[in-house]
Amino acid sequence: MIDSPNRMITLLCSGNSMGVYIPAIQIQYQCRRQGVPVEVCVLENVYLDQVRSKIPATRSAFHNHFQLAKKSAQFARDISSALDSMKTERLLNAWKQERRIRFVAFTGFWIPLLEAYREMMDPTPLDVELLRMDAGDSVSYDLYGERCNAFKNVRFFSAEHNCILREFPITDLPPVPFKQRETGIVVHGGGWGIGNYREAMTQLAASRDRVAVLAFSPEEINPHKKITHYMHDPQWQPWLTNEDGQHSFPPLAVVEPGEDLSYYNRNHYPPLFDVIRNAKAIVSKPGGYSLFESFAAATPIVFLEPFAKHEAVNASFWIGQGFGIWFERWAEDNFSDRSLEPLYRNLLFAKEIEFPGGRYYATENYGKV
Repeated sequence: MIDSPNRMITLLCSGNSMGVYIPAIQIQYQCRRQGVPVEVCVLENVYLDQVRSKIPATRSAFHNHFQLAKKSAQFARDISSALDSMKTERLLNAWKQERRIRFVAFTGFWIPLLEAYREMMDPTPLDVELLRMDAGDSVSYDLYGERCNAFKNVRFFSAEHNCILREFPITDLPPVPFKQRETGIVVHGGGWGIGNYREAMTQLAASRDRVAVLAFSPEEINPHKKITHYMHDPQWQPWLTNEDGQHSFPPLAVVEPGEDLSYYNRNHYPPLFDVIRNAKAIVSKPGGYSLFESFAAATPIVFLEPFAKHEAVNASFWIGQGFGIWFERWAEDNFSDRSLEPLYRNLLFAKEIEFPGGRYYATENYGKV
């Protein structure tokens, strides 16, 4: 029995994008709720120290200069040179010693490590799922091309076939009726606060009664009677664990003028999702995880300028499904609910349809390997 494969599910994500980090934390919760052993591994924990230490500065640069962020996507490369060979060897040897064979990856940047581990474990086969979190091919998967086909690719949306294949469950809470949504409009720039969301916020505050904004830093918060500001804890980093030794969602606070920030969190979904459930629209760049939030909450997306070509595919796909609209098109209708409510109804109707893949659960094949 010592040589029997370890049934633990290892979730491989990265702090480079909240769109591939947050789903891993959600699946971690789902596995533990079902009594399935699970561990989250964040790619940055095997980076060279000098590489990882530069990430906060890069994040700030991308926040301040959207064109720089867009250029970085165009020149993405294999991350092998950023890896610490000793940390990588230690990780792979620990997996081998524990006989781990079940992996779920949320980004293609783990592929070189999975290939190396597959060689170490030969002839024992691995059960690896690559989760495609976008309607097209994101930068990390596009980079490795055909090498992705050595593993099982799991898609949720297919722009190629213009269909939804399966749902990523965020919560079992039902969508809030459109007329009862009190948040107004949620505006954000994704996990790294990039894009032209601040300009959109200014326009919406002049036209709408209520706007909720996820601020990137305290410096960009200017009190406004129509705007509720939220902010993630700037001390939180995805590669660090909390006081319980676990990776968690980024803690969130509501910014109240003149009061200290009080950050809070949830175990099973990111706290910002409560705000999104009660919003009439999400105004954001077309990140893949935003599609999951939109679908789960039946909250339409108003799309800002994409960060990379896969985000442009996301926007075109969502708009084609009748779930979203470009910001400029909404502006032509004076940011009216008339443009949003039909999108909400389309999302509600789609949620009632049974998809070929149903709901995705990492534990589907547990015990069947």
